[in-house]
Amino acid sequence: MKGPRYFIDSNIFLRIIAKDSQVKLRECETLVIKISQNKINASTSSLVLTEVVWTCLKGYKLMRNEVKEVIKSITGIKNLRFEDKMKVSTAAEMFDKHNIKFADCLIASHPKMVQGDMIIVSYDRDFDKLGIKRLEPAEVI
Repeated sequence: MKGPRYFIDSNIFLRIIAKDSQVKLRECETLVIKISQNKINASTSSLVLTEVVWTCLKGYKLMRNEVKEVIKSITGIKNLRFEDKMKVSTAAEMFDKHNIKFADCLIASHPKMVQGDMIIVSYDRDFDKLGIKRLEPAEVI
C-alpha cells in the first residue's frame, strides 16, 4: 500500500474501550475501520498492547476475561501489523533529554519515526517534544 505509514499509539485503542468522549470514540473507530479496509497503512507494537492491557487492568479495573477480549479485538484488526523495532539506546537518549515516559520514548525510537518515514497517531502531545511527526485521528481519517 502506498501513502504514509502510521504507528497507532495505545490511547487510540483506549478511547474505544473507555468511550469517554463521543468525538474521540468516533474518530478512533473510523481510524480502525479504515485500517481494516486497508485504506490506512498502520502498525503498532507489543509495547502498545502491553500499555493497553495494563491500563485496562489497573486503570479501568477490567477483569482478566474482559482484557482477553480486548487483546483479541486489537490483534484481530485486519491489516494492522505489529512491529517491534524500537531502539533502546535511542529511547534512553530521548528519556535523558525530555521529561517524558520511557514507554513513549521507546515508541518514538522506532527507526522509521526517527527518520520521519512513519507518523505516530496519538492524542499524547508529549510526542511533539521528541521531534517526530504526530497526528491525531481526525487528521488521518
